Amino acid sequence: MQKRIFLGLLVGLYVVSGMSLFTFFNLKYNSVYYAQHMPHKEGTEPDIIMLMENKVGAYTPEIDGISYDDDGSYSITREKGTKTSVLDLTGDTLFFHSESDDMYLLNRNFSIKSALDKRYHKIKYNQRKVLKEIRETVQPVIDAQPKPFINLQWLFNLIYQSRFN
Repeated sequence: MQKRIFLGLLVGLYVVSGMSLFTFFNLKYNSVYYAQHMPHKEGTEPDIIMLMENKVGAYTPEIDGISYDDDGSYSITREKGTKTSVLDLTGDTLFFHSESDDMYLLNRNFSIKSALDKRYHKIKYNQRKVLKEIRETVQPVIDAQPKPFINLQWLFNLIYQSRFN
């Protein structure tokens, strides 16, 4: 009788830990997809944030003109003709190097902290234009995210929605 109870507890523990691992990896690997479909405050860009934060887990397809770099920081580079733009995440700071050689430092809420030209002089900027350029840089990767086999959108929203509202 004690062996059955012990075996039942062991199997139950195995099932619960397996389900927890599945849930963790599902949320991690599909975070960009879930972020795309989550209600959020305008200007927060959860899909871009999740793409940059979950560099190991998020799906990064091979797309012509786009490359990924994860040596120390994580960056996505888009080459379009002779123009190149780079979005880089280091610590809590997003760094965006635009096609026009301007550089922007943003926090994770997508507020621009600093804007510099190629000679490191402060410049005036249009926040909407900068966010549009960032979106154009990473949009092909976001569009390529697969739909999850088991959709846990409700759980993702429960965990992350307060962060992006």
